[in-house]
Amino acid sequence: MAFARLAFRTLLILLILLIVIGVLLPSASQVERSIVIDAASDRIFPHLNGMRAFHAWSPWSEVDPETTYEFSGPNQGVGSKMVWQSGNNEVGRGSQQITESIANTRVEMQLEFGDQGDGMATFLLEPEGDSTRVRWQFRTQFGWDLFSRYVGLMLDSMIGAAYDKGLRQLKRQVEQVPPPSPAGNRPSTAVSAPNTKD
Repeated sequence: MAFARLAFRTLLILLILLIVIGVLLPSASQVERSIVIDAASDRIFPHLNGMRAFHAWSPWSEVDPETTYEFSGPNQGVGSKMVWQSGNNEVGRGSQQITESIANTRVEMQLEFGDQGDGMATFLLEPEGDSTRVRWQFRTQFGWDLFSRYVGLMLDSMIGAAYDKGLRQLKRQVEQVPPPSPAGNRPSTAVSAPNTKD
């Protein structure tokens, strides 16, 4: 009986300690990765400013070939939206929609992951000489969800590698597309996505 009381008290102290630490943890988290692309911002921007274009280089597009995607809204700009569903836990289900678009400078997207929460993703384009640095940020708020605050401590390790991979794929895709001719004729950069429906 004494052992049971000791075990209960120990568990109670641990629970209180976890709650106290959780309250003190940050109520929000941010992950950021960046890459320098050998191209002007106006060549990179179309690859970020639409959900079909994003899907073409997204690090999650190749994870599960059985994932279904549904696109709606305009191909480019505010309102462009993608909804996905997968049985693979790494992909899951959710939606992503562009909520702000500033030409050649910034794209902001609202992400929703069902009961797993939501967040905001932002692309920032910053000139660096003849090249452009692309910053990819993800921000999420936890409020008083103490469990999510603990998860937030691991957020960088959970998605950071995927962000790095995606930016490398974006860099390859952009740099493989030749710049527009002096006459201003730009080659087509249309993309297609498997397992999609409108």
